[in-house]
Amino acid sequence: MLHGKTLAVVHLKMKCKTCGKNADSDYCFAHKPRKPLPSSGRGLTSKMSVISSIKTKNVHNAGHNQQREMFLSIWKKRKHHSEVSGVYLGKEPMSTYFHHILPKEKYHDACLDEENIILLTLEEHSNVENDMYRYEEVNKRRNHLLTKYERT
Repeated sequence: MLHGKTLAVVHLKMKCKTCGKNADSDYCFAHKPRKPLPSSGRGLTSKMSVISSIKTKNVHNAGHNQQREMFLSIWKKRKHHSEVSGVYLGKEPMSTYFHHILPKEKYHDACLDEENIILLTLEEHSNVENDMYRYEEVNKRRNHLLTKYERT
């Protein structure tokens, strides 16, 4: 309230360029450009790529490399189907297929725990990002993980 007048707070929402839904960037979760998981960091060919990769190596990148390795390990061990619907995910592992049941930002210990990852289709991943209680299988695994990582 300013000088007896109520001011409206305006939240600027972006719209997805593809579907027009509200988004935090140019694209919603479903239409955000995706890349396959890289097989390794050794496929760099240009000198600039090598130089920039050396400059950006740090603890943060080490965590991403560990996560990528964990995703590839899961992809080798598990069937390439959604663990909710059974839909075939294809031959190439995409980062959108791997969902952290307990959020990695809040549960650092669970970030690299294979039990904390469930394979989902892009649509299921989008749905669970918008409503974390949507799928019974995810809820069941979350309850187990919350007990495993119960904070004292």
